[in-house]
Amino acid sequence: MILAAIQQGTARAIETEESFVFLNLPATWLVWLVLVPGAIAIAWWSYGGITRLEPTTRTVLASLRAVAILLGLLILFQPAFERVRYSKVRTQVHVLVDDSASMQRRDTYPDADQRGALVDASGVEDIESMSRAQLVGKVLDRPGGLLDSLEEDYDVRLFRFERKPLPINSLDELTSRGPRTQIGDALDLHLAAAGSVNLEAVVVVSDGRNNAGLDPVEVAQRYRLVETPILTLGVGDPNPPRNIRLIGPHGPEDALREEEVVFEVTLDPEGLEDREVTVTLHGARDGVPSRPLASQAAVLGPDHAPVKVRLYHAFEEAGDWVLKFAVSELPEETSHEDNTATRFLRVDDEKIRVLYLEGPPRWDYRYLKNALLRVDSAIEAQIFLFSASGTFRQESSPNLPALRDIPRTREELFSYHVILLGDVAPENIAPTEAQLEDWLGMLVEFVEFGGGVGFVFGDHAMPERYRRTTLEDLLPVVLDDPAVVTAETRDRSTPFRARLANPAVPHEITRLLRDDDANRRLWSSQLGEMFVYYPVKQLKPGAISLLEHPTASNRFGPRVLAATAHYPRGNTFFLATDESWRWRHVFGEVHQDRFWRNVVRHLASGRLQRRDDRVALRVNKSTLDTGGQVRVSLEMLDEDYRPTSDGEAVVFLREADGVPIKRVLQAEPGEIGRFRGSFTLDDPGSYSFLVFAGDNPSDEVLAREDVFVQIPDREQADSSQDVATLEQIAAATAGGEYRFLADASELVDALGERRPFENEIDRSLRPIWDSFWSLLGLLVVLGAEWLLRKRARLI
Repeated sequence: MILAAIQQGTARAIETEESFVFLNLPATWLVWLVLVPGAIAIAWWSYGGITRLEPTTRTVLASLRAVAILLGLLILFQPAFERVRYSKVRTQVHVLVDDSASMQRRDTYPDADQRGALVDASGVEDIESMSRAQLVGKVLDRPGGLLDSLEEDYDVRLFRFERKPLPINSLDELTSRGPRTQIGDALDLHLAAAGSVNLEAVVVVSDGRNNAGLDPVEVAQRYRLVETPILTLGVGDPNPPRNIRLIGPHGPEDALREEEVVFEVTLDPEGLEDREVTVTLHGARDGVPSRPLASQAAVLGPDHAPVKVRLYHAFEEAGDWVLKFAVSELPEETSHEDNTATRFLRVDDEKIRVLYLEGPPRWDYRYLKNALLRVDSAIEAQIFLFSASGTFRQESSPNLPALRDIPRTREELFSYHVILLGDVAPENIAPTEAQLEDWLGMLVEFVEFGGGVGFVFGDHAMPERYRRTTLEDLLPVVLDDPAVVTAETRDRSTPFRARLANPAVPHEITRLLRDDDANRRLWSSQLGEMFVYYPVKQLKPGAISLLEHPTASNRFGPRVLAATAHYPRGNTFFLATDESWRWRHVFGEVHQDRFWRNVVRHLASGRLQRRDDRVALRVNKSTLDTGGQVRVSLEMLDEDYRPTSDGEAVVFLREADGVPIKRVLQAEPGEIGRFRGSFTLDDPGSYSFLVFAGDNPSDEVLAREDVFVQIPDREQADSSQDVATLEQIAAATAGGEYRFLADASELVDALGERRPFENEIDRSLRPIWDSFWSLLGLLVVLGAEWLLRKRARLI
């Protein structure tokens, strides 16, 4: 494709030049030193001695005689018109323009001289509002710009590249979406394709940030062998980088009203060490103007040393929020466009309904049920204690009735978000094995539809008496051999503190304090010690370890004390101790309550994210690079919870603050009620895929999934122009030179005075000396002399 574009339409033109020549002209010195003076002398001698003539008449006659002699000489020199036809073949100049995502960057150009030069070169005053690719177009393609100047003498071909150069007709075809910049590969592929072409020079227009593939300087040295110069044109601020890139934030897509939500953003600084900045969270909801919600100061570190910043806010109003995170702009920054990030957040006015089933009234039961009833106004709980007498009133939140029995139907069970199972014996749940399997099967279905289930170890039943049952499939851990369990739990006299499985980045469940260092100290040395644990064998694939035993281990590593896993739309949790109540030592219930609140919030997230149990919307990627594809899948059930048989389904795609645009998913072959589709998202920003009731954007939202599209990290990592690399590329070739974008016109001078190749086709003569008009001219002069002589009575 490259070679075809290079070779097609080679600039050839047939031109004709006509010139006046003498076919028999003597040497120049003979003409001017002998013939011309001799003709004048003879003419003057012919009439100079006739004294009776008046001076004027004598001068005119002498002049006519001289003209006659000169005309005769001219005819003897054989004057003629020569016409030459030849073809011109113009050499090619190839302009390779960087089309990677870094060309979307908007630079501020703090240097006044550079900014002024760019304003003059582009004709645009507000250059800070233009991307690098747009500035390239303004500078190169303006009337009288580089492209116009090159086209006067050369056949100019345009290409865009991120790796392989692709021919384009104009700079308007640039996309600036490439995930990487491979200048070396582009030059290598282009040299191979242009080997047989009469190539005068290659112009590379780029910021020089080669971040993948071949070394461009090594490749450029091969151009020296074919005597083709590479002229590099630098784009972007050429000064050392001074920039702050805001990454993230990581945080939930859904929250409950009045729930404190934590968002963590990362600042990636360049050249701004020890500068203090502020990260601010702004929020807008349902047409309500944006307003600041939270802020946090931070001090920047060395280049590319990430700075973590957490922002906390409790949303008092429910609805769909558009959140904007911004780090304060510094005047010396080379770019401000990566100082912000946008996210969506859905805030629900919903209550989390929790069912807690327990066998005996053990210590953990007493404090766990109290935590559920008091820790969070968004949590409503119903507790059922199997060992209680028939006259005991089961405990529940004020707005919920006391239970008389556990849920026995699908409708009853599915009314909850979270189910916690303590030390409950199987016979308490159902009197027969078949009935038990039916109830446990219903529990599995509950999790498959997004519900959350937590299991709390107990000596009497959990989890030992559920081996080889459906419940064992829900556990996020693999149970060890019973003999190993018995042997390891025989001695419970040694105290221990649960250890964070990932101290550097703790899971949301184990984050009991905002500060990471304080949270690590709390778990490692401050929470109350425990004595009891249940030794599990290992994590199941995909499960996450939250807490570990500090000393007990097996061949798979430390014994897991707490773990969680997805299954597959909901979440499961297992706590391998019944002594979380001991964490009350010193601090009271504050940390134990927060732990169980976090467990409930995590387990409820699957149901909270699903607005309708009949609609399951999923995307295969929540974060995407520009130009990437996201696969959207949808499962839909009818009112009777049976798969729909439609051939297609409608979803809507919405950008931040944008209008939802209709998109269609096709039914999966052989899968009733399942639909899928793939979509390419080119521009950075936040997007939402939504399913509306009745396919009406003004109606209720049944499902939503968010996708964040970002410029690839490798394209944002270094913000400034890499002048050194561009200079080295040019210097590696014969005649190569580097110029800043504002000085693009100087590249024409760098090519020097070159003429196109000319091939003569033919030449022809049109004689004048033997024509009628030549003879007539001579006769007219002689006749004029004869008449004047007659009038002067010389004849």
